[in-house]
Amino acid sequence: MEEKKTYLKKMAEYLEELDAKIVELHAKAAKAGAEAKKEIDKRVAELSEKQTEARQKLQELKEAGGEKWESLKARAEKAKDDLENALTKIVMKFKK
Repeated sequence: MEEKKTYLKKMAEYLEELDAKIVELHAKAAKAGAEAKKEIDKRVAELSEKQTEARQKLQELKEAGGEKWESLKARAEKAKDDLENALTKIVMKFKK
């Protein structure tokens, strides 16, 4: 049970950090040129969708127990990996 609490806390903190990064990306996009802003806004919207999916997985994890917990945990990790990849792509776009 302690592992579950620790994991849920870690995922919630990660999603909060991501909120801050999204705000930061919106601010950077606002300062970018029109074409870059359009592309960045598109990617940030995709990132936000993935974040919503991750939040749903986190909620499912909170309610799950036993074997279902392990299965959902694997899906939550996949959602987190997808978020990380999307964030990396956006950051790389800024560096170009």
